Amino acid sequence: MRLLIFKVNQLGDNVVFLPVVQQIARLHPDWQITVCTSPIAAPLYHTACPSVRVLEFATKPFNDAWKHPLTLARLVAQFSQLRHDACLLSNDQSNVAHLLARVCGARQTVGPLIQDRHLGGLLHHRVPVDFTLPDAWQNWQIARHLVTELPARVPPPDLSAFGRSKHGGIFIHAGASRDYKKWPLEHYVDLATRLSAHVPIVWMDQGLPEEQALPAKVQRVKASTLGELIRQIAGSRFFIGNNSGPMNLASALGIPGLIFNGPSTAAWDPYWHRARFDLLRDPDLPCQPCDLPTRPVNACQNQTEPMACMKRWTVERVHERVLQKWAESGLLPAPPQGA
Repeated sequence: MRLLIFKVNQLGDNVVFLPVVQQIARLHPDWQITVCTSPIAAPLYHTACPSVRVLEFATKPFNDAWKHPLTLARLVAQFSQLRHDACLLSNDQSNVAHLLARVCGARQTVGPLIQDRHLGGLLHHRVPVDFTLPDAWQNWQIARHLVTELPARVPPPDLSAFGRSKHGGIFIHAGASRDYKKWPLEHYVDLATRLSAHVPIVWMDQGLPEEQALPAKVQRVKASTLGELIRQIAGSRFFIGNNSGPMNLASALGIPGLIFNGPSTAAWDPYWHRARFDLLRDPDLPCQPCDLPTRPVNACQNQTEPMACMKRWTVERVHERVLQKWAESGLLPAPPQGA
């Protein structure tokens, strides 16, 4: 079996999709599997699925190829020559991916049933998807229509091939793919400063001026590769960050943490080890979440109080909740008296 899989998008999307590829590869080691994904996510498959072939495409140019006839023609020509037996599309792939799934010659193409995906009718099998359910579960259900031997439960991705660092501290990642998903950076700096008085802090450097205010005792690291980022998170005892790709890595690794959920829907809650996370949501904020079940809105929708879902969380409140989670988890040293 020659299987072609489309998952061209962000890191977090691929982290929660990785179990699909890993489990199919384990169940069918004789299959020739090709995964189309983004450059940022490609190392996931190179390291965690070494038997899988990876084709890299920048997400936006790939999805927008229909706007550029020459680019689209080149993609069609490329995929027409691949000649696969089956094709699997994840729950969030573009019309371009649907077109390429058809031209690759696969006798069986499986993907989600999405009403606004105009080329969805090109697939042989369209699986109804409940977009209020976790993203990992959506993709697992789609994949089971193609590979029926997949178990009922979605296992966490196996990231052990990346290894882990030995710092054993709190890992803080203040970044996210979109600005409206970020707690203010100066708040992160203040929080890291307070926590560093009691516990080792490892800070993922964003290369921004505000970070110069961090005290010297905060260990600032720059992950030049995805592998290094995974090792740093795997070596931590607690994770603090926005709803992002690194959050999904912490979830997959079982690292407890505190997450600024912001505009994200419940479908993007940490899927694995959910009880280990404190998700910061304000139930009294009517605009939360502003993201739609099938896609992000890409900008804050609250005109009266912009970024309220982030800015309402003061450093004092977050510091208190970190210490509370710290005490409850049993995975961190006991906080000092008066902390």
